[in-house]
Amino acid sequence: MLLETELAKFWEWAGMTPDTYPENRGLGEWETEYTDWEALYKAANEAVAQLNTEFNHDLAQQLVYALAIDNESGHVLAMIEEKLESKLRFVKKVVNSNQPQAKWQIAELLGNVDVENREQLLLNLINRNDDKYIKRRALMSLSKVNHPKAVEVAQTFLKDTDPFLKLVSKEIIKKKV
Repeated sequence: MLLETELAKFWEWAGMTPDTYPENRGLGEWETEYTDWEALYKAANEAVAQLNTEFNHDLAQQLVYALAIDNESGHVLAMIEEKLESKLRFVKKVVNSNQPQAKWQIAELLGNVDVENREQLLLNLINRNDDKYIKRRALMSLSKVNHPKAVEVAQTFLKDTDPFLKLVSKEIIKKKV
């Protein structure tokens, strides 16, 4: 798999693995300094084309990693949004992954693209993650998908310790649709 090879180069450059990345990436943005993004994007594009032909769990997992590490520029997310024909299996793979940087992007995608059970997938992202950023992004997307449900969920975060989650919740509750 070409994507696996390109990801191996990234992990070597970063001095990390897919398992250590979520805990050790720090504040991020350093990923953008990687010098071989074009090859990685080309490999990700080929992976999407292969997944359109036949779903392969290992290849989909590699694409989850590519999505996670490309969290600053969003090229992989755009590729998935525009070119992946059947998104549900891949979205589920991300939702159940250990990659927070991929999860928040999938929350964003679910607010923009009609995927079967997307409301439930967004609720899973909100309810099954401790990461407040994932919760915020999923709540914002839920507001696009089912605003009354988002208001109901937002009510539960009005006294949250995270000031940004509280702010997003207040904005969702105030918004008239």
